[in-house]
Amino acid sequence: MTRSGIEVRKAKKADAPRMVEIMEANNHFYHPVVDGHESIARQLTMENNVILVAETENKVVGFVLGTWDGARAFLFKMSVHPKFQRRGIGTMLVRAAAKAFRKMGAVTMGLSAADGTMGEANNSVQFWEKLGFEQIPARLMINFELDKLLEAEE
Repeated sequence: MTRSGIEVRKAKKADAPRMVEIMEANNHFYHPVVDGHESIARQLTMENNVILVAETENKVVGFVLGTWDGARAFLFKMSVHPKFQRRGIGTMLVRAAAKAFRKMGAVTMGLSAADGTMGEANNSVQFWEKLGFEQIPARLMINFELDKLLEAEE
C-alpha cells in the first residue's frame, strides 16, 4: 500500500529501534519489557500478530501493532512520529492492519486509545471515531508485575 511516497509493509526485527524511537517521541513508551526492542522482536515471531510500519525514503515514520485471538482483532499500539503526523499515515496503518486481520478471519477490531484522562499528551479519540470506532464502557487495565501477582498466590 503506497500513498504520497509512504509505503506500508510488514515490520522486520531491524525496525524495532526506530519503532522505540517513535514511541518515545510520542510518550507512548511505557515499559521496556512490553515496548522495548526485545519485546518487538518476540512479537514479530507470533503468527497471529500484525505488525506493520509506514516508511518513506527508507525511514520508518510510524507503525501499528496488534493481534487476533481467533474471535477479535485488537490493536495495542499505533504511533506515528510527530514530524509525520496529520498526513494520513495513521489511517493508512490502521486500514492495512484491518485488511490483514480480515484475511485472518476477524470481523471486529478493538483498541486502547489515549483519551487524555490519564495525563496523556494527546487525546486520540476523535481520530479513532473518524475511522468508525465507538467508545464502550470499559477501561483497559494492565499489570506490569506478574511475578508479584503470582507471589501473592503462594
